[in-house]
Amino acid sequence: METTRLEIMKSGGWVEETAEETAMEQLWKRRWPDLGIALALFTVALAVYNATLTPSLSYESPDGNELITVAATLGLAHSTGYPLYTWLGKLFTFLPVGDVAHRVNLMSAVLGAGSVAGLYLLLRHLTHPDRPGEAWATWASRLASAFTALLFAFSRTFWSQATIAEVYAPNALMVTLTLGLLLGWGRKLERGEHSFLAPFAFALIFGLSLGTHMSNLGFAPAFALFVLLVGGRRLLSGRWLLAAGLGFLLGAAQFLWLPYKASTLTDRMMLRSAPNTLEGFYRYTLGAFPQFKFAFPLAAIPDRIVIYLDLLAQQYGLWGIGLGILGMWVLLFRRPRRFFLLIGMYLVHVWFFIQYRVFDLDVFFIPAHLLYALFIGVGTAWGLLRLGRWAARGGRRWALAGLLVVGMGLAVVHQVQANWAANDHSQDTAINDFYAHVWEMLPEGSVLLGRSGVFGYDMFYWRLVYHVRPDVVLPHLPTPNPRPEALANRPLYTTIRLDLPQAGRGPWALPRDLVPSDAWYIPILVGGGGAGARERPGQGLILYQVSRTPPDLVVTDAEPATRVDASLGGLTLVGYDLAETTVEPGGLLHLTLYWRMEKPGRYLIVTGLGDRTLETHELGFGNLQRYVQEHRPPRDGLIMESYTIAVPSTLESGAVPLRVGLASPWEGGSQGEIALEEVVVR
Repeated sequence: METTRLEIMKSGGWVEETAEETAMEQLWKRRWPDLGIALALFTVALAVYNATLTPSLSYESPDGNELITVAATLGLAHSTGYPLYTWLGKLFTFLPVGDVAHRVNLMSAVLGAGSVAGLYLLLRHLTHPDRPGEAWATWASRLASAFTALLFAFSRTFWSQATIAEVYAPNALMVTLTLGLLLGWGRKLERGEHSFLAPFAFALIFGLSLGTHMSNLGFAPAFALFVLLVGGRRLLSGRWLLAAGLGFLLGAAQFLWLPYKASTLTDRMMLRSAPNTLEGFYRYTLGAFPQFKFAFPLAAIPDRIVIYLDLLAQQYGLWGIGLGILGMWVLLFRRPRRFFLLIGMYLVHVWFFIQYRVFDLDVFFIPAHLLYALFIGVGTAWGLLRLGRWAARGGRRWALAGLLVVGMGLAVVHQVQANWAANDHSQDTAINDFYAHVWEMLPEGSVLLGRSGVFGYDMFYWRLVYHVRPDVVLPHLPTPNPRPEALANRPLYTTIRLDLPQAGRGPWALPRDLVPSDAWYIPILVGGGGAGARERPGQGLILYQVSRTPPDLVVTDAEPATRVDASLGGLTLVGYDLAETTVEPGGLLHLTLYWRMEKPGRYLIVTGLGDRTLETHELGFGNLQRYVQEHRPPRDGLIMESYTIAVPSTLESGAVPLRVGLASPWEGGSQGEIALEEVVVR
């Protein structure tokens, strides 16, 4: 292509300026403010996410610890495999900050912040003024886009996923990129431009996005409808279809990782559909989790819709829902092709997941929340534009602008304040604090049992990533089917009890014959929860020694070092022994409590330091009922609980009271507590 040349004499020399360069300069002048705002939004979101980031492993996600370990070892995650997530996670493990788990958590923060910036740019595409040069319209578009992007950034559910290792924040970025490339291609088609790179790039990213969540495939019908509405007959050209097809196949080729890594699976449930055959590949990907899909009858759909609307209101409030409805209306009449694209994506996604039966349903709606944010942004921009035209009549437009900036800024601040406590996991070090002591306590050549499958990576992480204590036998690795012979003549420890009724149930249950049926489970170490830490599902963090000998649970000649004689519900705390009154953050605290049971019942004992609850356990750590039945202790005996607590490493220095309390096993909440004495943390 020829370009006109203009020779300009400047500073005694000749400079050639082309028409192409001038066009590029004009394009840059138009776009640099939006790129600058997007970068600022990215920085703000990342700063907040990083301030509330989980330091390492956690139980905030049921499979986050597995995703971390798989990324670090380049293994295979649970269905649907998540190859792209695994590879991106591996790249982040090379960052020189924190431990490996922290780095993968950080990936969620960075990519989540990237989706916030991408959301802003998408909204600018949807709300840009029809006539260039309208200062108020451009300003209203930018303000509405930035406001909505921050509203989404600090919504309860999305924020929760940007601070832990999970697929949902990275997937939001992939959805944003896919949508941005599709809209960019659509704009080229509307202008009559012929670009084969645009469909290739869109389809490539769409195919890659399946590696962060397979449900993105459900957006394909809406994508196809939009392209047909915009391109029409031109799309019948084989070259267009070839470019898009090649891009998608190249992106989807990532799933060849599944059969390549199928041999690394250690999850009994995943091995049932191992992707090393065509049938297994289908069951691991498109056919995964059939028991969760369309799990409700049509009669239950109204209730499921109500559940979704409640989740949506938790993100944006009723006023946000109203703005979204307004935005749908505006898009329908002003940009109908984009309306049908977005509403098609939104309705398919919501319809599928309102019929999905999972306990963590809220996170599956994040793409729908992202799409609804686009509607909110369009509605907000339209409202600002109308307000500006009204204010212009009295010459008060820019005074109104100042008020709007302040008001919308306060709304974002309120969103942050409302959701900070629920999403602040910066003090959640419970797993690391617990296992740091576990690996030190275990005798040489001992056996450590725990949960298996995807839920066992709080333990597997240390062996697979850091190769900790290779002398300790983990019967779950490398096979998920441990045999009793592997445990023979070795000291046996476990973080789960195999004598409970639910222990032998479910696809991840361990064989009951691994340990003697009459074994006792004696608590050796109790994990101390950090602030914001979610307790391990099913039970707290406890290391048990498996023994044939019962613990000294009921004694008659106790002499507590400190007498208390205080009543708590149906119990009396007679006294206690405290081995140390000075501890270090991340250290150990050994406590012995002496109880007299005044009234038979089930009691939950709570131990705390200052305002932190360290742990909650059933009186006798689950051994009391059996001990009474088998040993018939005297009625005047005292129940003795002796246990060691892993003190959170995030405790601040100073003197704090050691608390013991009673919690209701049925309704929750405290039934009273006693301050024992001050412990100095230093």
